[in-house]
Amino acid sequence: MYDLLVGDNIILRKAKEDDYISMLEEVWGDPEVYRWMLYTPTFSLEDAKDRLKRSMEYQKDHFAYFVALKDTNKAIGLCAIKEYGEGLFEESGICIGKSYHGKGFGKEILKLLLDLAFYKLNAISFRYGYFKENVKSKKLAEFFNFKYQETEELIRPWDKKAFLVDLCILKKEDYIK
Repeated sequence: MYDLLVGDNIILRKAKEDDYISMLEEVWGDPEVYRWMLYTPTFSLEDAKDRLKRSMEYQKDHFAYFVALKDTNKAIGLCAIKEYGEGLFEESGICIGKSYHGKGFGKEILKLLLDLAFYKLNAISFRYGYFKENVKSKKLAEFFNFKYQETEELIRPWDKKAFLVDLCILKKEDYIK
């Protein structure tokens, strides 16, 4: 079920037993990263081990991955896509540790996910959403020529904070061009 996607500098892979340390340091416990995420922050090693177990279980039957550096295999982020209708896919989370921002990894992640959806899963379209305040995520959507679809309000479950989310769509024929 496409357990490994290989890019130029990163790989998208299933979680490994020792990933909890780097994920806690780079993603789960970093306020700069989880401020754009829906999940509850994780601060302790024990909670990170538990979160890793849940991630591994979820990844068994979902297109959900840890982002790892290709040269070291160190986990530095996570991403996922899901099918919400026949042939209709959407990202369901993309994030990387802040020390890896600005290196082109976001583009590489999204390209791998789009290739998976369009070339391997035969998607018709791919939906991408970003918090309005998340300028980097908006630029990523623009880079791939996503077309604005609508804005919706989202209430983050763990702290009840309201966000406006812009949803954009990319059709297969526009991606393949």
